Amino acid sequence: MPHSDPLLPSPSMSVLPPSGAALRAAAEELRQAAQRGAPRQPLTGLRVGLVCGDAEAELAARFKAAAQGLGAQVTLLDPARTLGEGAGVEPVARMLGRLYGAVACLGLQGAMAQRLTMAAAVPVVDVETVFAPLDQDGGEDGSGAEQRRWAAQAAVLAALG
Repeated sequence: MPHSDPLLPSPSMSVLPPSGAALRAAAEELRQAAQRGAPRQPLTGLRVGLVCGDAEAELAARFKAAAQGLGAQVTLLDPARTLGEGAGVEPVARMLGRLYGAVACLGLQGAMAQRLTMAAAVPVVDVETVFAPLDQDGGEDGSGAEQRRWAAQAAVLAALG
C-alpha cells in the first residue's frame, strides 16, 4: 500500500537523503499540524518490519517511536531468526514483502542489506541512513526532545512516505 506525503519527495525519486534544512521544514509542518489539533499520521495502515539485532538500541527506539507517531505499526524482527544461516535472501524478502509494507534495517552487514533491498518488493531502508541528515546537521540544536521527535518523524516520513 503506497504512502505519499507532499512534504518530502518519495525515496524512490531521490538517491540522496533530504537535507537537514528540508527535514527541519517538514518537522515544523508536523509540529504545527499537531498544535492545530490535527496531528498528521500519513503512515496509518503501513506495517513496517524493523530488522534489528538490539531492540534496546537508541536508533531502533527512535525509529520505532517516529514511525508509530506517524501512524505506522512497527514489528521488531531478530535478524538471526529472520535472515539466519541457511535462509535464502530471496524467499525471505518475498515473505517480508507479503507481511510488511516496508522493511527497516539496523546493524545488518552491508552485503546482506543490499541483497535484501534488491530482492524485496517493498521499500527497504537503513535506519542509520534515515537519521544521517539529522546527525550531520548537529542533531542537537538546543531545541529539546519535542523538536528532535518532530525531526525524527520527518526523517522517517522522507524514507517511507
